[in-house]
Amino acid sequence: MSKLKLLLITTSIALMVSGCSSNESTSGNKENQEQESKSEKESVKVTDKKVKAPKDQGDYEVWFEGEADRKGKQITVKGQTNLIPNTNLLVTMDSVEDTLIGGSDRVQVSEEGTFETDLQIPKSSEGLIEVKIEFDPHSDNQPIKDHYGENGEKLKGPFVRLQEESDMKQNITLLTLEIPQDESNASAKIKKPEWDKPEDFGSPTVRLDEPDIQQDDRYLYIEGKSNLLEGTRLKGSLDIPNYIVSGLSDVAVVNPDGSYKLIIEKTSSINKLKDVKEYEVVLSVSPVDNQWKSNLEVYGVNGEKFMGDYVVDQNGVKEIEKRLSISE
Repeated sequence: MSKLKLLLITTSIALMVSGCSSNESTSGNKENQEQESKSEKESVKVTDKKVKAPKDQGDYEVWFEGEADRKGKQITVKGQTNLIPNTNLLVTMDSVEDTLIGGSDRVQVSEEGTFETDLQIPKSSEGLIEVKIEFDPHSDNQPIKDHYGENGEKLKGPFVRLQEESDMKQNITLLTLEIPQDESNASAKIKKPEWDKPEDFGSPTVRLDEPDIQQDDRYLYIEGKSNLLEGTRLKGSLDIPNYIVSGLSDVAVVNPDGSYKLIIEKTSSINKLKDVKEYEVVLSVSPVDNQWKSNLEVYGVNGEKFMGDYVVDQNGVKEIEKRLSISE
């Protein structure tokens, strides 16, 4: 074989090897790029799926959704709100029949606007449980105060309630859920309240409309309307002939439209009163019963500005009193 022919064969083999190597390298790079691209796309998808925050998160018109579920002696409270993340919610529970020690938790709103906590009912506790969810900007962290106002003055909507402490009015959000214990399991959903403020709202001539009274085996449920100022403490207590009793009462903080709800144990739930079938529920407002200072400016420190059909004199102090006859 000539030297020239040998050289041509060697060169051809070298070119073939180089070409294969180049193709394999190009193919490998392409596969790596496709894998990297695919990995980036998958990463983006995961991030998108995590975006669940309400579109109106941070708006001053505040809303809540959710429920409280009781299984045995545990109540699970969970829901969603458009309050900004890291807002603190105080979740408390109380019994209609006795005072619960503890039974509260403070939970932060998540990035998605959700919140959840568990409350443990004491083994000795029976009867209806009231769960309250409260947001108080004044006691929260500075970024929360900056957003909603030092005293919550920017808060709006039906969940917003007035609160007065140390002669200072504040806006808070507040909602209450009722959870019975006489059922194996029970739940209550958060509902948007609807207020209907009357034209004579806040007048010192107090009006107490005839309330709606419902009863079951254990309680009286008294829901009424009035023109009393928001935050007024209205007491409901039982007046039973020939008996002196204590504890069969409830105190309502009047709603933004003058409405109220009282839940009082029936006489039949007390052994020594189980045979009592007729008595009275006394609705009363006293200026000495821890009333707000701003409300006393309207009604008088001693109730001297109270007017209307329900004014009574109690040792020189004017109070509001209305009596309702009950038959079990």
